[in-house]
Amino acid sequence: MNELESFYRFLADQLSRGGSMLSPEECLDLWRARNPREHPSEAEVEAIREAIDDMRAGDAGQPLRDFLAEFRDGRRTSA
Repeated sequence: MNELESFYRFLADQLSRGGSMLSPEECLDLWRARNPREHPSEAEVEAIREAIDDMRAGDAGQPLRDFLAEFRDGRRTSA
């Protein structure tokens, strides 16, 4: 319950500072960035393993410049 109350206070603070322009997903992402878990979730570990496997298989990924442009434009919906 402590984490939920803390998140509620975080949301209230964001709204009082004009954060109403953020989507619920953006608020949650911001919360997670500012309140990292002590241990990564199983899904996060699996995503990292898949990325490493892809890299070892020769996938060079996407240039950071391209990713950031897509991310800023809202074209990137999921990893």
